[in-house]
Amino acid sequence: MIYDRYGRPLKSMRISITQKCNLDCIYCHREGVFEKTYKEMTPEEIQRITRICVQNGIKKVKITGGEPLVRADVCEIVERISSIEGVEDVSMTTNGVLLEKLAEDLKNSGLDRINISLDTLRPETFKWITRGGDLEKVVRGVDKAVEAGLRPVKLNMVVMKGVNDDEIEQMVKEYSREEVVIQLIELVDTDKAFFAKYFYDLDDIERDLQKKAKNVVIRRFMQGRRKYILNGSRVEVIKPMHNSEFCAHCTRIRITADGKFKPCLMRSDNTIDFLTPARNGATDEELNQLFLKAVENRAPYFKKKI
Repeated sequence: MIYDRYGRPLKSMRISITQKCNLDCIYCHREGVFEKTYKEMTPEEIQRITRICVQNGIKKVKITGGEPLVRADVCEIVERISSIEGVEDVSMTTNGVLLEKLAEDLKNSGLDRINISLDTLRPETFKWITRGGDLEKVVRGVDKAVEAGLRPVKLNMVVMKGVNDDEIEQMVKEYSREEVVIQLIELVDTDKAFFAKYFYDLDDIERDLQKKAKNVVIRRFMQGRRKYILNGSRVEVIKPMHNSEFCAHCTRIRITADGKFKPCLMRSDNTIDFLTPARNGATDEELNQLFLKAVENRAPYFKKKI
């Protein structure tokens, strides 16, 4: 296992395979990449750079976008990543629109688990949040993911004041299943005016969950977040990354869709381009040196106050 200058182990990678998306959610942070290039890595290039990361001790790979399912070769990408020796867990984040038809194929290709955005159970609210999305397609996708055996299926609910904060109890009740985890997520501050209007503090919700929970699991290497085991349901509360606790426990390296190592979600001034050298004939050792440089560039964006 490799450690950065601050003693934080690198345990996982988050790899974006496309900037394209079939929705336009109002709160999307675009994996911290706002410059649109639409340059994409091939499945072979994704496999190669993932293998280099895994050789440095990374065990878990999360595939993201944009929306990863818009790529016609997404199952090939999953298969190539899952076939790498040393990879112990392959997961994906998706908006779920195309999941109904792909869930079983993704599982057969080697996907272990999946995160699906589901902020509301009200069709009109869903359409507003996603700027035109069809809730029913996502609901069917969730059911297919469960049926396909992806474990767990995590439902990401970004809670917004005056939009869906009154649906938390209903969401937990609706998806009170052994194989499903509800992730209640606080809004990320990517737009000051939007954040001020819609941010909903989940502290009171978390205190209520603590009282009701039969068991609480603290995930140390996931920013110390807590998973609350209730009667028939599992709920996690995810605070935004705008705090020192998030940074202190960060164990992830990010890879952008256009082939750059991104040491920090919050910064774009310290990325390392590996795709250009790779396409110009760089050896695996040369690409590995670029990975090590990216690890060296890692630093907590929010530091603890002394």
